[in-house]
Amino acid sequence: MIALAFVLLAQATMPGPAPVTGVRTPEEIFEQRCAKCHGSDGKAQTKKGRELKAKDFTKPKFQQHTTDKEIVDAITNGLRKKKMPAFKNKLSPEEIQALVPFVRAFGKK
Repeated sequence: MIALAFVLLAQATMPGPAPVTGVRTPEEIFEQRCAKCHGSDGKAQTKKGRELKAKDFTKPKFQQHTTDKEIVDAITNGLRKKKMPAFKNKLSPEEIQALVPFVRAFGKK
């Protein structure tokens, strides 16, 4: 009887692992957290972006003179003078790091 139970259990299909939830792409993060000021195109030509004089990520000057570390620091800790909020409590370090190449890509368009 016990052997039969083991055979039946062995043949039962096990559900696959649960899908990973909560993982967002850099595009989704940018749209949710950054586009209000920086715009979906990175040009900062939104009402809020113009009001706060947000950085235009498409400008060669920004791309050439801003280091990856400075981008990470700005996202993590915010920019008080620019009224940019800190995202260290809203985004994981991995999500913040993933935004760097996404922001850099605006300079290539």
